[in-house]
Amino acid sequence: MFGDYAGRQTEPREFGERTLKAGRMLHMCHENGTEDPWNTVAMAVCAFEGLHTKDGWEFLLTNRRDIEDVAGLFERATSPEEFRDGLLELKERDLTRRMDG
Repeated sequence: MFGDYAGRQTEPREFGERTLKAGRMLHMCHENGTEDPWNTVAMAVCAFEGLHTKDGWEFLLTNRRDIEDVAGLFERATSPEEFRDGLLELKERDLTRRMDG
């Protein structure tokens, strides 16, 4: 009942995959003109990742910047290689931000 965070650690890789999925969903919502894209993304993350609604929103709010960056990358990339390179840049930027902060 307490969701994904109660009683266990979530692996960093899982957060990466979840962020990618949420970013893709946000991009799809923007592309299709969804009226409330963040609510749609929250419900999708909760449904497909097996999270309690509160935990899903907590994940989205905590990772909002990364999710928006990934959504933008889905919009801009014209090939799988360009998307991969963009992801590497995002990861490098995130690592630099963590080391500086």
